[in-house]
Amino acid sequence: MMMVRSAYDKKKDDIHFEYWQRCRYLPEDKLIALLDHDNFKLSLEAAASLQLRGGSKIIRLAQMDSFSNRYKRRALAAFILGQIKLNTKEEKISLKILYDLALNDQSAIVRSYAVSSFGHRCEKAKKKYADTLLSLAQSTVLDKSVMVRVNTAFALSVFKNRASIPLLIKLLKDTHSEVKNWAAFAVNVNNYDTPEIRNCFVLLLDEKYFEARFEAIIGLAKRQDKRVTQILIHELSQERIYDEMVEVTANLGDVSLLPTLYQVKDKFGTFKELNTSIKVLEHLKSKL
Repeated sequence: MMMVRSAYDKKKDDIHFEYWQRCRYLPEDKLIALLDHDNFKLSLEAAASLQLRGGSKIIRLAQMDSFSNRYKRRALAAFILGQIKLNTKEEKISLKILYDLALNDQSAIVRSYAVSSFGHRCEKAKKKYADTLLSLAQSTVLDKSVMVRVNTAFALSVFKNRASIPLLIKLLKDTHSEVKNWAAFAVNVNNYDTPEIRNCFVLLLDEKYFEARFEAIIGLAKRQDKRVTQILIHELSQERIYDEMVEVTANLGDVSLLPTLYQVKDKFGTFKELNTSIKVLEHLKSKL
């Protein structure tokens, strides 16, 4: 049972759809012209269309634009190079460009897109560049830009490598909530588990930023850490609840959650995740 989308989120989606409609049938030269538009979001949608179409001309353009004296063109170049189809030679050149931009560009937005795109390239290469990404992340976890640190956490989420854990713990202790949220996501998606990770998650239970708190709740429950029990009881007593929170009560295995799950059933009726969790916890209770 997902929370109702805000009017702000709906407006953002509507604008994105409008720009997508505007770009989807434009010829290549018109899309390239839009890269210089004053509206960066429209330029980004044009870049996304060019990225999807691909081809050597667009690849060369992006590689050249990465050296532009205009930071927006460098940012768009980094974005395009993230997921466009490349041959081996093009990929080698593009990865070097992205690495250099991520470390050295004066613009935070360029560094941010470069880190994200480097992560996408590593994801496509299936761990081939894992060591290079880890080397890059050693520096970008300390970047002064919040978005660079956010995208570092994203990049570390794209493949499982336990060498990422110390870097993700640094990001879990970041001063900014969105960075901590993405670091927690990276930890959860790769199922990392150490005592320090759990302790970081416990601290995140006090986060005002819901997304970070959500990741911590789910993460602790899946790791059967009963320090999250009372928080789960509180969250499942709200007027709006999340199916995933209901689902992880089975993972947590704490039978004290059963009265709360019965209340959820009375309020919302039965659904798959609820039925499964009640069945699991009732079975555990019968063995006590």
